[in-house]
Amino acid sequence: MVEQTKSAESRRAPSRARRRAPCDAQMPDIVAALIDEHKYQARLLGVMERQVGLLNQRKLPDYEVMHDVMRYMTQVPDRYHHPKEDLIFDKVLLRDPASAGSVAQLRRAHLDIVAAGAELFDLVDRSRRGVDEGEAEALRDPLRKSAHRYIGTLRRHMDIESLHMFPQALKTLLPGDWREVDAAMRPILDPVFGQQVKTGYEALHSQATAKPVLGSPGKIGVGLIEATALIEAVAALISGMSALRNTMRQHNVQALQQNAQLTRNLMRSMPLAKRGRLFGELCVSNVRMFGDIHGRMTQLWSNTWEAVRRPYNVEPGPYAPKLARRRRRRTADTADTAEQG
Repeated sequence: MVEQTKSAESRRAPSRARRRAPCDAQMPDIVAALIDEHKYQARLLGVMERQVGLLNQRKLPDYEVMHDVMRYMTQVPDRYHHPKEDLIFDKVLLRDPASAGSVAQLRRAHLDIVAAGAELFDLVDRSRRGVDEGEAEALRDPLRKSAHRYIGTLRRHMDIESLHMFPQALKTLLPGDWREVDAAMRPILDPVFGQQVKTGYEALHSQATAKPVLGSPGKIGVGLIEATALIEAVAALISGMSALRNTMRQHNVQALQQNAQLTRNLMRSMPLAKRGRLFGELCVSNVRMFGDIHGRMTQLWSNTWEAVRRPYNVEPGPYAPKLARRRRRRTADTADTAEQG
């Protein structure tokens, strides 16, 4: 009986190996290297998240670690990793013109990530240098939100590339395409994850390699970002409702004062024509104030809902928080139903 079980397992094992083999055999070294680089970036984003967690708790983070992470992200992925992916995207577009929309979106994302990384690097650097002067405390919230936005956007972007664009490239590109892409790439030595750690990156290497990264790149981190986005959305809703209440209270005080003054003038003994003119001014003033408060309240509510729907100003699409994506899907489904009706 035991021998039969072992025999069955030995027959199943090659079957599993055969199912995995084609993907491994067909994957060029270029894509394998890019996926490894995604894992490196995911490790460093995890290091960054731990420091941002301290910011969320209003504790002092290690600004030197955050500075090292963003120095790496802006000097390695932004300068070498994304341009390599763009070369592959160009080949995908050449072989599959229908992918123009996806390629354009990913190219825009690269530009946005580079700009967001530069902004975050600047905030980290200013916070690091301003700890003693008190500037770091003033920059806490901008730094926290910028970091959350950067981490969430980059994680989603890497997942989209790994789950959609790389498989499409493997199906679409010809062997000659891969050779041309490989020839156009500049070989680099990774300063943190290479065989030899570059001077100045030793502390970051220790932080990034302290624990193995489990699961796919960004899987856990995306959940954390979604939870934080929800918290930020609730905070934005509370803040917006408070602003609406304060605006309405100020409007009521102003309206009562103006109406009281006009009414007092109206009640004084004066010619009938002048009373009529004052009554007209009272009506016009109330209509104007109503239009003004209506516009202000509408704009405030619009701003509040926008902050709730996109707490980190993430553009619509695969980079938006899931809460907003679900709402957009429901809206799109409603629109489709209306068109069919």
